[in-house]
Amino acid sequence: MRRSKSRIFAACVALALGATPAVSAEAFMYECDMADASRSQGWISPKIALIFAKDGSVKAVDAVILHFAGGPIKGTVLRNNASRAVVKWTVKGAKADNGTSFADFDYRASIGKKSGKVDLTAIPHGYDKGLRSGGSCKKRTG
Repeated sequence: MRRSKSRIFAACVALALGATPAVSAEAFMYECDMADASRSQGWISPKIALIFAKDGSVKAVDAVILHFAGGPIKGTVLRNNASRAVVKWTVKGAKADNGTSFADFDYRASIGKKSGKVDLTAIPHGYDKGLRSGGSCKKRTG
């Protein structure tokens, strides 16, 4: 199962990069490995990709997104300056294995551009607090 998820993840990232307008030096992807994703009860994936298109738009993809949306989803860039990139996205229709429906799960990733360090939060709608994870990202270009 893990091997097939890796293949699906790689295919979605390749498709997403190919779907960006004229991939150039301006288009890039952050490939992030979450160091402590296991404590997130399955709501934060061990590997996450944020794909920045030439036009400034961003897509997110990970195992949670693949499960609920079937492919990369649109994100919103909150900040993208010389030191930090901050992106948010929402996974719609999130439902736990026990049947509990959260309707939507809001995610926010903050990436330090010099260090590659990422901090990620995942908060289900209707809750004040959520899950957190940290890790590292590598910037990749087309």
